[in-house]
Amino acid sequence: MNDMAKIVRNGTRQSVELPEGFGFDGDEVHVRRDGARIVLESAGEIDADTGLPMETLRALIQEGLDSGPSEVWDTEALKREMRARLK
Repeated sequence: MNDMAKIVRNGTRQSVELPEGFGFDGDEVHVRRDGARIVLESAGEIDADTGLPMETLRALIQEGLDSGPSEVWDTEALKREMRARLK
C-alpha cells in the first residue's frame, strides 16, 4: 500500500496530514528514525522508560514467568537485548 500524505509547513515546523485509515487515538505519538524512514507509533503502545513496545515487554515478562520462580531476572540485560533486536 503506497498511500500518500500531505506535508504542511509552518515556519521551521512540519506536520503530516495522514490519509483516512492511518489515524491515531490520542493526542501524541512517538517519533523515531529508521534509516531514511520516519516512524510514528502510538504513545500508548510504547513503554516510556525503555522505549520498547508494550507487546515486547509483555513477552519478556511471560518468558520470565515461564522460566520459574528460582530464576533471577537481569532486567538491564533484557533491555539491552531487546534494544539490540529492535535496531
